[in-house]
Amino acid sequence: MVKPRRYEHVCRVANLAQHIALNNGLGEEQGRLAYEAGILHDLARDLPDCELLRLAPPECEIDARHPLALHGRAARTLLERWGYTNGAVLDAVEDHTTGPRGQHSISACVYIADVSEPGRGVNDDIRELALVDLNAALNRAIVSKVTYLQGRGIEVHPRTLAAFQALPQAGAPALPIPLHPTND
Repeated sequence: MVKPRRYEHVCRVANLAQHIALNNGLGEEQGRLAYEAGILHDLARDLPDCELLRLAPPECEIDARHPLALHGRAARTLLERWGYTNGAVLDAVEDHTTGPRGQHSISACVYIADVSEPGRGVNDDIRELALVDLNAALNRAIVSKVTYLQGRGIEVHPRTLAAFQALPQAGAPALPIPLHPTND
């Protein structure tokens, strides 16, 4: 369902998400789920706007004006319709565009991998940090996304803004992402 260039990106994200999970001690099963979520994250990315809007009705004005922001939720809808049921992977697929909701390690791995995979040519620092400190890398990735969007006068999605506002203030400890399987 994706173009060849997008497929190359998807493979890089999947491999990096798995590598991040394993380097952070999440274990083989969580690493496999991070890879799976990475492979599936852009499933709906190349669909036309009308199809994205049909699969994931807008939750806010930004969604309505910029349907591409819906491709994570649209991919989740497709996967659920096809009978896919792993909640951690579904959450990671949905949240990769706006940031993880809550403390889900698989979502964090995929979000970070998506913004920092080598093919993008940016955020090398986030990728390097993610291999040693998942929490700090997630915080930096969210700040980077908000800073990038605001610096270009682009509206920040309410979900991304909520993730940004939930970050600890400077000097406060990072919100920990469980490094052991929980409800992921």
